[in-house]
Amino acid sequence: MQVELGLFEGDNLLFQGEINVTENEYKEENEILKIKHQLINDEAIIELRVMDQGEQIIKSTLNMPVHESEDWESIELANFTLAFKCKLNA
Repeated sequence: MQVELGLFEGDNLLFQGEINVTENEYKEENEILKIKHQLINDEAIIELRVMDQGEQIIKSTLNMPVHESEDWESIELANFTLAFKCKLNA
């Protein structure tokens, strides 16, 4: 499953990217966001760590069913909003 991501603080876009969640665990990181993801039993396990100057300020784990989003979805993470859109791999 491909997941497009956008991390916002208010109206300010801090991170935009996409991940391809598979059965293999994979880690991606930049100075704002560390992401670990893996597909387990038709569920995408996505661990997010929001960073500020090298310090972790938020950690959240999403257990996301494999699905195709009709539109952007979002969740609130303290002062941040994580927007995401899922697509099934062909």
